[in-house]
Amino acid sequence: MSRSRNTNRLAKKIRDQTSLTLSTASRLAQQAAVYLGSSVPDSPDPRQRRLEAHMAHVLADGLRDRQLNGALLGVREAEPEDQGVKLTLESDMADEVLRELLPRFDHFYGGIRGVPALRVRGSARQLILYDTVSTARVTVTRADSGSISLPSARDGEVLLWKRLPGGLSRDEHQEAEEWTDSRGITDLRVRDLLLSRILRCPGLVNRAAEPHGFANCYTHHAGDLVIEWCCGDTVEALCAVLLAHGFAEEVSRANAIELISRHSAHLGDRTVILNRHGSCLYGRNAEDLAESIRKGYE
Repeated sequence: MSRSRNTNRLAKKIRDQTSLTLSTASRLAQQAAVYLGSSVPDSPDPRQRRLEAHMAHVLADGLRDRQLNGALLGVREAEPEDQGVKLTLESDMADEVLRELLPRFDHFYGGIRGVPALRVRGSARQLILYDTVSTARVTVTRADSGSISLPSARDGEVLLWKRLPGGLSRDEHQEAEEWTDSRGITDLRVRDLLLSRILRCPGLVNRAAEPHGFANCYTHHAGDLVIEWCCGDTVEALCAVLLAHGFAEEVSRANAIELISRHSAHLGDRTVILNRHGSCLYGRNAEDLAESIRKGYE
């Protein structure tokens, strides 16, 4: 198929998924380098999507600007596995990803960090992270097939994930319940769907981190996830690629995408926020900063 026909096809798909005009959809489509036409495979189980969404949210807030080797949230590849998903983690980040995910009580923070009710089993080369209150699970391995180290307690921490699966404390149970609370969140289903997709399509979202090898992720509250970068894809180009792969499917057309400016866009009624700075933030210092991040993981 010629590039022009492919672009026209994508433009019509974007228009049909969203409330954008055909001219705006065409502008986005012209910026998408590749359109494969495939959708992101979702889990049919809402509890599985909810766990994956919570993991993506925790990693974004925990890792922030410590991404490495172009792996946002530390994920290199994702592969559907039964109703769950198997994640291949960036090797240098794998141990820290596990530390951020597994729940612990932090006395200095004054609360629980990580994903409450998450527990771990399996071998060091292939760990299964599972939710104790549902059948949801995520398998993690390292990209180099090496071992992933279980985290030890840091000063002021109590490792809740070491407790028996049924041994949830009141605080951990309450924290788990709060993730399912819709207060302040317009649509929990959309949040879980889109944040789960962030975890399941690293090949798409990692484009934001390619130029420098890192980007910045964070959250405002339990209902959103922000990706921030400066070089490479424009916001419209990244939106076009995501929409081409079905990122906004099953989201109402009115809320699928809002182009705030040339440098910012909201997907799913501000569930996923994309921000790109108008100029490079790092210049010649990018390589030194990447090396500093790498040393931090050592």
